[in-house]
Amino acid sequence: MSSSSFVSTPLRKKNMESSKKNMKLTSDMSHTPKTHGSLGILVIGIGGANGTTMLSGILANRQKVKWYGPRGEGPIDANYNGCITQLHSRGVHGGVGYKDKIPGLADANMAAVGGWDVRPTKLGDALLQGQILDFDLVKQVKDEMNNKYSVFKGYYDPRFIGSSQHEHATHILSQKEAPNAADALKCIRADIRYFKWKNGVVGHTTVIWSASVEPNCELCVAGGGLDSAINLLKSIEMSEEERGGPLPPSLIYATAAILEGCSFVNGGSQNTMCGGLAELAKQQLGIYCLGTDFKAGQTKFKTAAVEYLRTMGLTPKVIASSNHLGNNDMRNLATADSARMAKLRVKHDIFAPWEEDIDHKVSVMYCPMINDEKRDFVEYTSLGFLSQHHTMVTYTKASDSVLCVPLMIDAAVWCDYFSRKSWQYENVAKALAYLFKVPEGAAKGVDPGFFRQMQQLEQQVMAASGATATTTIASRKNDIISGKRSAVRFKESQSIDNFLTEYMIPNNAGIICAGLACVDMQLLSATGGDGGESIETFAGEKSIGGGSVSMACKTLARLCHVDPLEDEYMQITPPVVSTVVPLCKVGFDSSGDKLINLLESTGSSCRNVETRFIKNARKRDPKARTGLAVLPIYQDGRRGCFFDAASNDTFAASDMVEMFDDVKESLSTSTSTYGALVFGYPHLLPMMQGEALAHIFSKSRSLMEDGGIIVLDLNGVPNGDNATPWGSMCSTSVLQSDNVIGPALSHVDILHLNEEELVNITGIQLEGSASAENDATQIKNAISLFLKCGVAVVAVTRGKKGCYIGCNDEERFARTPMLPMTWAGEEITVEATELPSETEINSNGAGDAFTSGLLLAAMLRHTGVCMQYGSPAKEYGDNFDYNLNSSIESFDIEGSTTTKEKNKKKVTPYSLYMRENYVALKAQCSDDDDDKKAIFTRCNEMWEEESEEIKKMYERRANEESMMNSNDSNEPSMSTSTSSIPSASGPPGPPPESPTLGEAKMMMSPKISRNLKLTNQPMNIETAAQFASLVAARHVDTSTRECTYLNINTIREESSVSAHGLEEI
Repeated sequence: MSSSSFVSTPLRKKNMESSKKNMKLTSDMSHTPKTHGSLGILVIGIGGANGTTMLSGILANRQKVKWYGPRGEGPIDANYNGCITQLHSRGVHGGVGYKDKIPGLADANMAAVGGWDVRPTKLGDALLQGQILDFDLVKQVKDEMNNKYSVFKGYYDPRFIGSSQHEHATHILSQKEAPNAADALKCIRADIRYFKWKNGVVGHTTVIWSASVEPNCELCVAGGGLDSAINLLKSIEMSEEERGGPLPPSLIYATAAILEGCSFVNGGSQNTMCGGLAELAKQQLGIYCLGTDFKAGQTKFKTAAVEYLRTMGLTPKVIASSNHLGNNDMRNLATADSARMAKLRVKHDIFAPWEEDIDHKVSVMYCPMINDEKRDFVEYTSLGFLSQHHTMVTYTKASDSVLCVPLMIDAAVWCDYFSRKSWQYENVAKALAYLFKVPEGAAKGVDPGFFRQMQQLEQQVMAASGATATTTIASRKNDIISGKRSAVRFKESQSIDNFLTEYMIPNNAGIICAGLACVDMQLLSATGGDGGESIETFAGEKSIGGGSVSMACKTLARLCHVDPLEDEYMQITPPVVSTVVPLCKVGFDSSGDKLINLLESTGSSCRNVETRFIKNARKRDPKARTGLAVLPIYQDGRRGCFFDAASNDTFAASDMVEMFDDVKESLSTSTSTYGALVFGYPHLLPMMQGEALAHIFSKSRSLMEDGGIIVLDLNGVPNGDNATPWGSMCSTSVLQSDNVIGPALSHVDILHLNEEELVNITGIQLEGSASAENDATQIKNAISLFLKCGVAVVAVTRGKKGCYIGCNDEERFARTPMLPMTWAGEEITVEATELPSETEINSNGAGDAFTSGLLLAAMLRHTGVCMQYGSPAKEYGDNFDYNLNSSIESFDIEGSTTTKEKNKKKVTPYSLYMRENYVALKAQCSDDDDDKKAIFTRCNEMWEEESEEIKKMYERRANEESMMNSNDSNEPSMSTSTSSIPSASGPPGPPPESPTLGEAKMMMSPKISRNLKLTNQPMNIETAAQFASLVAARHVDTSTRECTYLNINTIREESSVSAHGLEEI
């Protein structure tokens, strides 16, 4: 985490401090979490013993640190002992480790860590002062903790913290920054957004309360006024007088976390978990609010010991315990009676759900000398046979933080895991009840026995790991009738605040592209073509990926949420499809190497094409040859084709299933998920037809969430024998017995074929323009055949005449939960997308592009964000060009200035804002004659339209950076500015010296609004068809065909049939 500032804008922003070219998913010391798999952990009270111990532990493991203990023992290796999500199963019977049992558990080494604290101490210094870990370890991580991890200002209310903490609480939001709870909420939300952007967090983020225990709040109790989400949000907007008292900081942090799509874990004893907070979390799938008070040491053993006594048939009656330690949390309790009562509340309530009337007494004492080393004594008295007393005693001595940190890490990893599974809130609360002394919220009343709770965790984790669709046809129908739609969640990496888009694929699901593939070698400007024997010439060759796999990959891999920034600064353009996996047969030959390179190049902007599975598969058949098509492009425009199917002729269903197994095995060690299979050209794959094709489709379901979507794209369909002298079409039974596709049709969710292929398969006869109405009827009748065979959606493309799409009924759609139920029973005709008359067209692969576009339209869901575009940016003014060149030359994009500039110039909100947007705007304005002026013009409008909230956040961040730069001259400056910067409180005026970099807004500046009713809605069928047509149009237009990226928002905006491309709500 850095001290630089960030507040979301309509541009995708990347960490400009990193210019590494090849970011990889690693756990080494140079890793910066920026790729698929990272999760976020934000700790409130990160400067305390728990926060610094956790961060040092993650760094030690990430860097594989070795050190010696205080008595010279060692070397000691870093480990995650106590973190059951990071440990492997042990022994013959497994033990408690889940790392090798559950596919997709996040690696804690990938965690991005940050947080808030009211104390100004740097994290490395705080770790040293804590005197908890071995000094040899501390000195190896201290500098990195000091220099690379800064801390957000804490939200401070002295009424909710012990008097012993007041003196050091200087790193806090000022009265100007957070005069009330509502403004504090905005500040914290901005901090969370900045953290996720700065660290490139792709996985789920969890906010953990690890600060000092607060007094209980009367408003948070049942009936206190915060029992519903709406009342909670209204209360935050009220003044203290209106609501009847102050709100605790923990509640503000928790609310901010949930509103930003993060989970919240209450590791303290206070009663933060009000009903409104739980209700707010339940409104989003994959967001959890959990607590209360981590069950780390003495209490955890108590629940295990009492469960042992009960299992033995004894009746526990008295549990008397005392514990003493000298850390800051205990110091806070010693000086705040109300906080002390909150602590004792949870300790006394531990065994409440059991029917025995257990007299549980707890005494806590503050003893500074023993620091974080917690010592506790517990006596258990039970009634045995004939009510005779049975007494046993336990004594524990351990570091409190070392016991607690594994729970914090596990809580974040479990929240990330369950969030990606969209697991039900109540089930997650029960599964993670083992983490807390008093499980509250949805977990209230669970069995307090430690081993019972671990059984509940095991049940929920295993169920989520092997979860399949359980939605019944009847429930899906009822949802449609009642207007309720199945909800889906979006991963934090897809946060609308990061790159603002209206539509995304739920759960970051990838797509598998399987079937025929080859290299298309085009011979340019070839002579001949008349069949003679003379030597012919050509002027160079151009190789492209051919076949269904190549074309589908090319279409899907380049679709992104924003235009890419410059490669030096933007490592990965946010893709629409997180992972595109080609599965085809490739030989060990030069054509095979070329095909793999061509497939990988289709994802050059988004870097989302995964070819390792075909690389592994080629080793199984080293003699295989790669398919090759030689295509002479004659000087008169004619084209020839010489095709060697090669390995495509021997590509068997067993080969495909082996690849599926490889993909499935990879899921156990990655966070990838898949949502669809696109299979192409079965008529050209002789060993993947009929029952073999059906078997492939059946096997593929297990790879995909909820069974995914199976797409079949036809090509190379020969003239059939189904035509009759009268032009009547074949019967359903004849179609079902088709040697190539018949047995597989019932597995197909989306089928694409063109008009000619429809004729060849069904036997209908079309008359062309002479009888357009009759042709439409014939096509409709032919499509009904496929629907009767079990296909859910049939799309027939007709070239310049557009396309016809027919959909099956609700019962069929209910079998494929990922399909939009709103499409059921629909049938539409869509006109072809018209391109300008002068457009040069290459129609090769148009059908593949259309099919991929239609699949994507079926998978996309609305994020609830509505983007409306306004007028172009206005000119800056007459003084705009003053000293322009010197301004640009003095600016260091990576976040520092020259020594001369750094010593002279001050960080301001506007310079910070400009720095974050400069690279994106430079890419967008590259076509302008005066691109520098265009950059300033657009950024100027951008700043003018930003809200006061955003400007205040930039002001706060600029102040923090200025303070850091002035306090530590040895640390590199993180920002720059020119002499005159417009203030955050008003729009910029003409610069007296030179304008600042980053005065930018998009040429058509989007106005952003939210509509919760739109959230999770699919495109309607008309918009989906238009979207697919536009994707295909970008493919056939030679001016956009080779472009490595296509901005989905632009295409989606053009394809909207209604205001948001949705049915009426």
